[in-house]
Amino acid sequence: PWSWGLLKTTVFHNASSRTMEGLALLRDLRTHAMDCSTCKIRFLQPWAHQGLTPKQWQGLETVLHDYLCVSLPGIHPFVLQASIGCELHPNGTSRQFCDAAVNGKDFISFSVDEGTWVARHRHKLALISRDFLNQDKSATAMAQFLLRTTCINELKSFVQYGKESLERQGEAGSPPPSGTPALVLLVCRVTSFYPRPVRVAWLQDGEEVAAGWRLNSSGILPNADLTYQLRSSLAVGPGDGHSYACRVQHSSLGGQSLLLPWGHSRPWGPGLAVGITLGALAIAAVVVVLWWRIRR
Repeated sequence: PWSWGLLKTTVFHNASSRTMEGLALLRDLRTHAMDCSTCKIRFLQPWAHQGLTPKQWQGLETVLHDYLCVSLPGIHPFVLQASIGCELHPNGTSRQFCDAAVNGKDFISFSVDEGTWVARHRHKLALISRDFLNQDKSATAMAQFLLRTTCINELKSFVQYGKESLERQGEAGSPPPSGTPALVLLVCRVTSFYPRPVRVAWLQDGEEVAAGWRLNSSGILPNADLTYQLRSSLAVGPGDGHSYACRVQHSSLGGQSLLLPWGHSRPWGPGLAVGITLGALAIAAVVVVLWWRIRR
C-alpha cells in the first residue's frame, strides 16, 4: 500500500521548555519536516506543497501544535511521540492512524471510525487525557476529517506528483546486482547519546564506504530517556579479504572519533552487530555477535 504519515517527537524538559521535531514520509521518502522552535512545516520536495493552499497548510500547523504540544502535569521531563497518517491500498480501501506514546509506552490513540480518543492502557493520566480531548467535539470532528479526507487526498496528490522522486529513490536504494552471492550484514548500533547530532560511517580498509546499496541507516531516532539512537548496516561478502570498522563522531567524545574494527583478527561469522553506548561524559563499547544472513 501507499502510505503518508508524520512522525513527531516532543521532549518536554519542564512545564515551560520543550523541543520538538517532526518528519513526514511518503513511504520512505521524506516530504515535510517541522521546525523544532516554531512548529512551521518545511517542504522537502518541490511538489510537497500540492493539494492544500498556503492558508490550509498554516491551519494544519496549528492543529498539530495544539494537539501534540500539550504538556502533561507532574511528570517532567518526558517524551511524547506521535505517529499520524493514512494508507491507501490497491483495492481502493484505506486506513488511518493517529497514535501517541509517552516515554516509549503506548498512551492514547484516535479512533477514526468512532471519532473519539481511546486510552491505550488504564493509567490514570491516559484516562484523564482521553476524557479531556473527547470534550472538544469540534476538534475530534476536525481530526476525523483530516485523517479520512485530507490525508487521503494529499496521499493521492503526492503519489501523482512525486512519482519521479520515488523512482529515483528506488534506484538509489536498489537491491544487490544480479548474481551477487549471499552477503553478511555488519550492524553498528549507537545508542543513548545526547545531544542529537552524530555521524556514523563504515570504513573499508581505512577508507569511508560511499553511499550505495551496501549501506543502510535507520536515521536518528529518540529513546524514551531523552537520548537518541541510530543503526547503520553494511552488506559485505563473507571472507572478502577486506577489513571493516565502524566510526562514530559525537560531541561527547571530546573531538575524537570512536573506531570499532572488524577485520582479519576475528573469524567471519554470518553477521556482526557492534553496540555502542555514548554517555554525556563517558563511552562504553559492547560487541555482540548476531547470526543474521541476507539472501537474495
